[in-house]
Order: sequence, then C-alpha cells, then structure tokens
Amino acid sequence: MEEDSVCLQYDMNDCYSRLKRLVPTIPRDKKVSRVEILQHVIDYILDLQFALEAHPVLLSQQHGNCPSANRRAPLSALNTDQGARLGRLGKGESTRD
Repeated sequence: MEEDSVCLQYDMNDCYSRLKRLVPTIPRDKKVSRVEILQHVIDYILDLQFALEAHPVLLSQQHGNCPSANRRAPLSALNTDQGARLGRLGKGESTRD
C-alpha cells in the first residue's frame, strides 16, 4: 500500500514538472507552488481559447454555424472574474461598465 502511495507521488511530481516545462508563463528562475502552477495552466488555456475565438478562420466558421465550434464548452467558468469578464467581452459587450 505504501509503495502505491510513493509511486503516485512520483507520478504527480512528474506531471507538475511537465506542466512547468510546457506552460511558457511559469517563471523558470523562481520556485512556484502547485497552486500557482495550476493557475498559470488555467490562465494559459484561457489565453489559447481567446486566441482561437479571435482567429479569422474560426470566426468565419462560426458565421457559417459550424457545429464543432458551437459544441465546445467555454473555459471561462474555471477562471476568476477577469476571465469571465473577458469571455463576455468576446461576445460583443462593451468594455465600459
């Protein structure tokens, strides 16, 4: 049983190390907590989502009612108020509150 726990811990550490290497916004010269790593990952995914939503090819598909573009669930629900606000702005709302 203890051996399984140790193996799981090594797997988790490996996953966090991989995330640190893959996400460009995580500082390389600073020790970051697991929570910080996850927040960077969420923010990075959100940035990628917004970039995709603003991409001209995707925009033209959405105007043509492409079913695959409409089925994708938004990730903004996973982020803070800033992400939710940015998600609303992407749907045509004004920046003035």
